Amino acid sequence: MEGHVLLPRLGWSGNVSFIFDAGADTSLLMPLDAQRMGIDYGMFEDEETTLGIGGASENFIEGAYLAFVNDEALYGYEIELHICKPAEELMTVPSLLGRDIIDQWRVTYDKSASELLAEVISFDAQEKLED
Repeated sequence: MEGHVLLPRLGWSGNVSFIFDAGADTSLLMPLDAQRMGIDYGMFEDEETTLGIGGASENFIEGAYLAFVNDEALYGYEIELHICKPAEELMTVPSLLGRDIIDQWRVTYDKSASELLAEVISFDAQEKLED
């Protein structure tokens, strides 16, 4: 999924190709994408260790906006983006779009058509899901 990431405190932004990962609690910017965006890791303040399928991961946490465009509209989300610390073995791993965003969408997977569809749930539909 193509998205645009904005880190307002740091004044950085860039386009990112995310892997849709329904198993990830949060979205994660991997080192290759951070490097492409020209991110200076020395500017980060908040750090956290998280556990995933690959084991422990040292991440910085930064307030971010993610935006996605379809044929009809622009959708923006304010999240706490996890930014993985650089490591040589992670330089080929794609960034992950996690449930902090995915949970706000209706997702349909059609294996026979090799198609994954994601649509934004309207505000009214969201209220119904929470009831």
